Amino acid sequence: MKVEAGAQNRPNYALQLFMASALSLYVELLLIRYIAVEVHIFAYFKNLALMACFLGLGLGFAWTGKKFNLFPWSGTAFFGLVTLLSVALVLHWQALTFVDPFQFMLFGLGRVQDYTPTMAESLKTLAIMLLIFAAATFTFVGIGQYIGALFERLTPLKAYSLNVGGALFGSALYTLLCSLETPPGVWIVVAGVLFLLLRRAPSHFAIIAFGLVHMLFLAPFIARKYYGPDYIETVWSPYYRIDLVASRPALQDEKNRLWGYDLKVNYDTFQTILDCRKENLQKFPPVVQKAMLAAFALPYDGLKIKPREVLILASGNGSDVAAALRNGAEHVDAVDIDPVLTRLGKTLHPEKPYLDPRVHLYVMDARTYLQTCKNKYDLIVFAFLDSHTAFSSLSSLRTDNYVFTLESYKEAMKLLKDRGIIFVNFICFKDWLWNRQTNALAQASGMMPVAFYDFNGNVGVGSMAAGPGLKDLDARGIMLPGAPRTVDTASAIALATDDWPFLFLPSRELTLTYGLPLIIVLSFSALLVARELRAGISESSNWLMLILGMGFMLLEVRAMADLSLLFGSTWYVNSCVISAVLVMILIGNLTAARVHWLKPQLLLVLLVLSLFASTLIKPADLLPLGELSGRLSGALLYLMPASFAALLFATLFKGVDSPTRALAFNIVGGIIGISLEYLSMLFGVHFLGWLCILIYASALVPLMVSAPRKLALSEELSLSSD
Repeated sequence: MKVEAGAQNRPNYALQLFMASALSLYVELLLIRYIAVEVHIFAYFKNLALMACFLGLGLGFAWTGKKFNLFPWSGTAFFGLVTLLSVALVLHWQALTFVDPFQFMLFGLGRVQDYTPTMAESLKTLAIMLLIFAAATFTFVGIGQYIGALFERLTPLKAYSLNVGGALFGSALYTLLCSLETPPGVWIVVAGVLFLLLRRAPSHFAIIAFGLVHMLFLAPFIARKYYGPDYIETVWSPYYRIDLVASRPALQDEKNRLWGYDLKVNYDTFQTILDCRKENLQKFPPVVQKAMLAAFALPYDGLKIKPREVLILASGNGSDVAAALRNGAEHVDAVDIDPVLTRLGKTLHPEKPYLDPRVHLYVMDARTYLQTCKNKYDLIVFAFLDSHTAFSSLSSLRTDNYVFTLESYKEAMKLLKDRGIIFVNFICFKDWLWNRQTNALAQASGMMPVAFYDFNGNVGVGSMAAGPGLKDLDARGIMLPGAPRTVDTASAIALATDDWPFLFLPSRELTLTYGLPLIIVLSFSALLVARELRAGISESSNWLMLILGMGFMLLEVRAMADLSLLFGSTWYVNSCVISAVLVMILIGNLTAARVHWLKPQLLLVLLVLSLFASTLIKPADLLPLGELSGRLSGALLYLMPASFAALLFATLFKGVDSPTRALAFNIVGGIIGISLEYLSMLFGVHFLGWLCILIYASALVPLMVSAPRKLALSEELSLSSD
């Protein structure tokens, strides 16, 4: 393909490549998040959107030099995709599913318990998922082709450095917009501007216009139609779409009275703010008053306790905090991961719990707080933590996965006073989830928890309590919602641990739920790339690039999981890790360009040794070093393999014959690596480290074949350029 007219002078190639690379990662992050919100089934298959982006880029690199130019169609594909996503609610795509959503705890799909979709519904869902995947893929084909054409006009390392630098800028730009809590309309406008900077095309102007229409008219209009007259506003946090809706009692005679607000997270009811001030309660009959007061007072009313020091994990809008204060708490530490939810609580909650001097709010990951806290509590409340989203575009882990592990409960037990109690509320639709949660608390506390189960015909809720303080209570006086339920300590259910944190998987297996979309996507990908990559299949250097792509993707996933245990499963940690990896790639490129004596074999040995160290040493092993020292050591330990991998890739990449074909193979390897991440559901996250070692070790064979010739060539080129 031809590069645009603005790139006729060589100095402009660099700027165009930088901007095209920024566009690439910016649109990738935008689509991964936006697709997961509007077609919620993708929230639990976030890797599929990432694979679509990789596949499109790989095809674009493979098609570099072809007569057809697909970049003008990338904007058209992007425009069509975001238009479909913007009206997905109208098309009834938001709650698509092809399995019983409660079998795998796929929340937010608008279904009742034990719903089994028909064959037609399942096929429709899979077809729509494939359509979205194909549209996302096609968006990136033209972008990849555009970037590939620029790669051919620059030396490999210079082009790759500009590519990574632009990606870093695109990532930072999208992170900034998310931190500013901007809506998708703004994201779309910025994407249109980035497209426009590369080429003046009608579709790029249309993207900008649609973004403005979406922001000012379409999004509010659809929300009002969906929620009705009680809809108030929509805000976007770094984690979710949050719709604020007026909440009213279910009783027919009281429906015209406002009793608070519902916070809908990604269209699903997540939290409710109830006005429990005396002057408001008096407006309602006794039965409604009782329900309002009891909604967040379970540990106090049910256990008949009046704790002085209280810790609330997932405090959200502050309703649990307000309940603690109403029941005599003298000091409350409230922890929540989302700054927008807590801000809404500060401004909207009638009782203003977060403004009470007895309350200390910590906006951070709950697990990180448990690891670093020095206080002791009479009561620790695990409120309804979020399960609506993965915390990273590189991982299938959900944001609350590490909060309900055996290790997490043990850490909470250490924060109890001599007569302290842990109280846990959790959604529970299946027996295996009941057994997993209750057995984890039983093992962590060393005692049989008091456990109740309540099912109202739609939602099953478990409540359990453990801790030394239970010994002082009369078990006959404990009255939690529902009925007492046995804790089956003989159950063989796999407990959620830091190594296998998949709370909502029935067992250690790669189920058809996750396997079927993966098989379809991989088959679709194979059909597209097989023919294009056939020409380079005899080159050992291309196989080496494919192996490096597989290993690097798994390396990133593993580093993300380990660092989230040390720093928290937050969007900020996710962004910092991605940025750190990109910076390491830039440093690797600079080093490879200036240091000519580095041998790939030596770098591979150092890489494997660093992987051994990061796999053998777990995050828990670093905690005794102290908060600061442990985190710094962990950052160095878990990111060091990425630095060696980046340097190895740069050393080899600078001598390739065809940079675009090498990148195509590398990206295909990345797609395989993304798929291999799902093996953690079967073998655990720790297994990915050993798998990564095996993959990089396998690179030795093609490295021994291709490296001597390629390295000699790259050194000649480097010396001549010097």
